[in-house]
Amino acid sequence: MEGKIAVARCHEIQMMVRDKEVHRFEGLTEIGLAVHLALHIRALPVVDYGNLKLVATAILGIPKLVVDRIVMLLAEIGFVRIHKQGNTIKSIVPTVPYYEEMYEGIAEFAKSENKLDEFERLTIEIVDRLATTPANQDALANQIGADRAAFDESVSIGTQGNFLIARRARSKNILLNPNYFSENADIFSDAVAGGGAGSVARLYDLLKIAQGWPLPLIIKTGEIRGHKLSADEVSLLKRLAQDGAVKPPSITTPERGDAQFMFTPTPGFVKVNPLRRDIYERGLAVVSAVRLGQLLPNKFAIRSPGAVLHKLKSELKLNPTSDYSNQYKNLVHMRIATLENTQGSFWQLKIIDTPENREALQIAYDLVRGGGDASDFTVDQDAVNAMTNGQDYVESLISSRKMREREHVPLSEEMNEQLELLLLGGHA
Repeated sequence: MEGKIAVARCHEIQMMVRDKEVHRFEGLTEIGLAVHLALHIRALPVVDYGNLKLVATAILGIPKLVVDRIVMLLAEIGFVRIHKQGNTIKSIVPTVPYYEEMYEGIAEFAKSENKLDEFERLTIEIVDRLATTPANQDALANQIGADRAAFDESVSIGTQGNFLIARRARSKNILLNPNYFSENADIFSDAVAGGGAGSVARLYDLLKIAQGWPLPLIIKTGEIRGHKLSADEVSLLKRLAQDGAVKPPSITTPERGDAQFMFTPTPGFVKVNPLRRDIYERGLAVVSAVRLGQLLPNKFAIRSPGAVLHKLKSELKLNPTSDYSNQYKNLVHMRIATLENTQGSFWQLKIIDTPENREALQIAYDLVRGGGDASDFTVDQDAVNAMTNGQDYVESLISSRKMREREHVPLSEEMNEQLELLLLGGHA
């Protein structure tokens, strides 16, 4: 497997495992956390090391005793410059490159230091293969040719850590990577169109014309953009989110509580590049913030989401207002934007001008303007603003894993068959 793809898979696995400790992972965890921290400090100015440590531990889920090791790793690669006073680290200056160069740098380091052991490489190979297609567990084990006990242990860790999904169908065990749908948009759309899963196909078509529609509104009204849904279809939509077939970002506000926003697996049928997942995730976050203001507003509803997104991508700012600080807080947390107090209770949203944020704004604009033929983009990560301002918050972009932990949505026999047909296709 190409080195930088392996590094991206380490990050993917670590972000799903989160704070669960996996005794078989060491190098994989270290590489995944290095990517995670690098994504969050990229383009920041000088960062106070005490503040970085607090944010890394309390928000990013990096164990306190590991932070120094990860920072030294990034320094060795050349992604940070360390300022010390004696033997004490006082601050760092991030020099993390954009796009694939970051993954290439970490991949070269991992290879030179032989960071991944045989079990970790096996886990990465399983995850990577399942991102291409679901597979029969026995058949996949035979294809890889690994020791069966190690293979089964890796799968067990994957299902417990939420980076693999296991399904029992027609007396066989089927494995799935939750990112399969986003990395194989054409396969997903073909399965929906030709697989006979009627309700899934209808929901998919409705979401294509209503990217970012809030799930609480769908549940409350029983419809998507004026199209009525049955109770079974609403349950199916929630299960599609649980199983990773759709990605629901969320925003929590005092007025509306926790609201998820629904998207098709990969809007525009674009194959997701795992190296640029962060950009796609930012695009979804931008759309979600605008949809909140449009459909679940606090005081003043957004009348034209397309116009708002056009202004953002062309002027990189919105007019000051007293209404939207909570609406856009995820964009601040992810270092897409800042909220600047202009006077009294008025705040102005300003986009942080980076190549990735400009691309994310274009993705968001394309989605809202009609389902979008967005350029090559990807799914996956949150970023943090507290490195420089010390705000205490928790990352609020929700993955399908959190929904799965919160509840299990039962389905009727017919809907369960449709979901099984979609998830498993001809792989059972």
